[in-house]
Amino acid sequence: MTQTVKAATDLMSDAMNHQKTLPPSVKYFFMALVIGLLLLILIMGGKALRDAPPAAIEVSHQGLTAMQHHALQQTMNQQSISSFFTTDLQTLRDIAVDLSWVDQISVTRDWQRGIVITALPKQAVAKFGTERLVDAKGVVFVPADSDELIQDDFAMLQGEITQAPVIMQQMQQINEWYAPLGMQVEDIILSPRMTWLVRFSNGLRVIVDNENTAQKLLSLSQLLGNQLSARRHEIQSIDLRYKNGFSIAWQSAAPIAPS
Repeated sequence: MTQTVKAATDLMSDAMNHQKTLPPSVKYFFMALVIGLLLLILIMGGKALRDAPPAAIEVSHQGLTAMQHHALQQTMNQQSISSFFTTDLQTLRDIAVDLSWVDQISVTRDWQRGIVITALPKQAVAKFGTERLVDAKGVVFVPADSDELIQDDFAMLQGEITQAPVIMQQMQQINEWYAPLGMQVEDIILSPRMTWLVRFSNGLRVIVDNENTAQKLLSLSQLLGNQLSARRHEIQSIDLRYKNGFSIAWQSAAPIAPS
C-alpha cells in the first residue's frame, strides 16, 4: 500500500511538471489515473479495516475489587466488537455506565493492549433497603458483589428511591448534631406520609413529622446533652410529633410527657 501511495504521488508530481507541455488528452489521462489510484487506496484501506480482527478489550483492575472487575469484563465480553479503529468507544462507555455500581468510566485505545476500560465504582456509605446501597450523594445502586449488602457498619436507609438524596442528607445532618452525644443513626425511614423514624446506635428511637423537622431534631440533641443527660440511658423512644412539646417512653416506667 505504501508503494501504491508513492506511485500515485510521483504520477501527480510528473503530471504537474509537464502539464504545460502535455496535450489535454494526456493531462486528462494522468488526472484520471491519479484519481483512480487514490480511489483504489481508499477502497483497499476500507477493506483492510473491515476485515481486521475484533479489537481486544481489557478491563483495568485499578480501583476495582475482583468481583467488580469480573462483572465489568463479563459485560464487555458480551458486546459486539469491531476492529481497533472502527469500534465505537462512546457505545462501550454508555454500556459500562449503565451498570448501576459504576461511577466513572474511561475508554481509550492503546496500541499494545487494545481497547482499555478503566472504571471507578460508587463508594457506598449506607444500605438502602435490603438489596441496594447508597453513596454519599444519595445515589442508590445495586452492588456488583452482594456481600457488600451484609456489612454491619452500614446504616439502613428506607423510603422511596426518589427520596434517597433527601434521606441521606437528613442522616448526615442528624449524625453531625448527635455526634457529641456519642450517638449515630443506625436506621432511618421516611414514610410515604413524610414521617421520619430514626433509630440510634444506643437503641433510642425517635419519630418526627415533616413540620420543622430539623429544628425539632436539633432541639432534642441539645436536651439530651443537657436537661435529659442524666437519664438518657433510660429513654426508650421519643415522639416529636407535637406542636408544643414531645412525649418520652421510658424503658421501665410509664410514659412521661414533658412540655
